[in-house]
Amino acid sequence: MAAMTASLEWLLAQHDLGLRLVAGVPAREQLTWVHASDLVDPTPWLTGGELVLTTGIGLPRAGGEQRAYVGRLADAGVAGLGFGVGVRYAAIPAPIVAACSERKFPLLEVPLPTPFIAITQAVARRIAQQEVASLQQALTYQRRISRSAIRTG
Repeated sequence: MAAMTASLEWLLAQHDLGLRLVAGVPAREQLTWVHASDLVDPTPWLTGGELVLTTGIGLPRAGGEQRAYVGRLADAGVAGLGFGVGVRYAAIPAPIVAACSERKFPLLEVPLPTPFIAITQAVARRIAQQEVASLQQALTYQRRISRSAIRTG
C-alpha cells in the first residue's frame, strides 16, 4: 500500500491554522509528516517529505547561513518550511524568503497564535482519514469478490 500523505495545498486550505504561503508552489508538495525543529541542521533526523516548522531561535543571524539552512532542507527532500513568526523574528528573515523563492521551495508563515502541534495534528488526521478510506475501499472490493465467487463458484 502506498504511503498516505497530505498535500501542502490542503494544509493551506485549513483556514483555522492561519498559514500563509510566502514562497514556492504548494500544489506539487505532499507531506509525509510535520517536524518541529530549531536546529541549524535537522536533516539527519528527516527522511524527506516533511514540513519542517521552526521559530528561528536556533538560526544564525547571518544571511548566508540562513540561505544555507534553506539549501540543506531542500536538498534533503523536505516538502516545505513553516516559519513561526513572533518569537525571535517579527517577520520571516529576508534571506530565508529569497532562498525559498529562488529554489521554488514552499515557505509558510505560521502566525504566533497557531501552535505547531495544531499543524501536526491536522496532518496526522488527514493521513489517518486517507488510511481509513483506503481500507474501506479494500474491504468493499473484497466483499464484491467474495459475492462473485459465491455466485459463480
